[in-house]
Amino acid sequence: MKKIGLLYVLAFVVAVFTFVPAEACTSAVISGRATKSGRPLLWKHRDTGTEWNHIEHLQGKRFAFTGLVNSADEERKEVWAGANERGFAIMNTASYNMKPDSLKYLPEREGEIMKQALGECATVAEFEEFLKNMPQPRALETNFGVIDAEGGAAYFEVWDYGYTKYDANDAAQYPNGYIIRSNYSFSGAQDEGMGYIRYQNAEYLLHKAYATGALSAEWIFSSASRSFYHAILGNDALSSSPNGWAIDQDFIPRNSSSASVVVEGVRKGENPDATTIWSVIGYPPCSYAVAAWVKAKDEIADVIAAADNGRSAVNRLAVALKREVFPISRGNGSKYMRVDVIAHAIEVLSPYESKSMQAAAAVRDRIAKEGFNIEFVREYNELINSSAPKTDEVVSQVMSGIKK
Repeated sequence: MKKIGLLYVLAFVVAVFTFVPAEACTSAVISGRATKSGRPLLWKHRDTGTEWNHIEHLQGKRFAFTGLVNSADEERKEVWAGANERGFAIMNTASYNMKPDSLKYLPEREGEIMKQALGECATVAEFEEFLKNMPQPRALETNFGVIDAEGGAAYFEVWDYGYTKYDANDAAQYPNGYIIRSNYSFSGAQDEGMGYIRYQNAEYLLHKAYATGALSAEWIFSSASRSFYHAILGNDALSSSPNGWAIDQDFIPRNSSSASVVVEGVRKGENPDATTIWSVIGYPPCSYAVAAWVKAKDEIADVIAAADNGRSAVNRLAVALKREVFPISRGNGSKYMRVDVIAHAIEVLSPYESKSMQAAAAVRDRIAKEGFNIEFVREYNELINSSAPKTDEVVSQVMSGIKK
């Protein structure tokens, strides 16, 4: 009996220390030749067990940078998407089909590596050298998406002892100028991993936007991170659920979605200071976009920074509304969502996002034309902070508009 008990204990310890958290994301690297503005875009729709995150400015070994961090990460060990003062930007999606041996005994390091890369790399080429010089095994199983101020735009599928590069500027391989990744790697084991249906959803949506010349940060937030199109069912749950409910399965936005970030780079030769970090903090269908710029340092709009008792006000709003979207907690209730609440939340928050993105676009264009001026950013931050919606009032407005 003692021997059997010991085996159970050992099995439990092994299970705890080899557990891989269910990180999952949908993402895209989009070359400037494919976008409406001619500027490259780096998109990460984040799915994670961490509900609270915000935007913060940090200093690295060579460069300062601004990015998405977990609010509970008090030491700021990890960054999950961001850009630095040279216009280099990075994000990732976890991959589950390259099976690195190191992850049997080492923790995953994607967030730490992205923080380090933002502090050290100025270009996509420097990031590739960074990967080459990294000690092995890397303890990584991930797809890193990167862009830079020189027009670089690529994915690197990275594992313990190697990586594969996919260049969005290679017209022979990617004639439309964009690459999509979810939670598997094209260089990994076929038919393993996760996110195959989410990939198809994104492929359908981005191809349609590319064909109509609509690819932009605004389009990504409104038509990808808040899209409930389902490639297998061939319909959109927001318009095909007559009773107001749907099952939360394989959409781009999911119960686990905690943010959507788009880094909009610059045209080749344009001032890197115009690189804009757009973020929808919290569950994207219940939040709205706000911008930040690296050169502004700590001057980030309060609503997306940790100014509200260590959390962002926009994240609090999104969490409160998300509770109404997923009101059932017992049993499998968390898999059922109220799409009528989602639709009305999007409608109510749309004016806030429109005002924010129009004002930020004006700041971006002024920086690109005139150079960086902190007053441009201060005026923007004041506008966003002073017009921020109150959580209780928005939740009341959204729910009062729902048909009983």
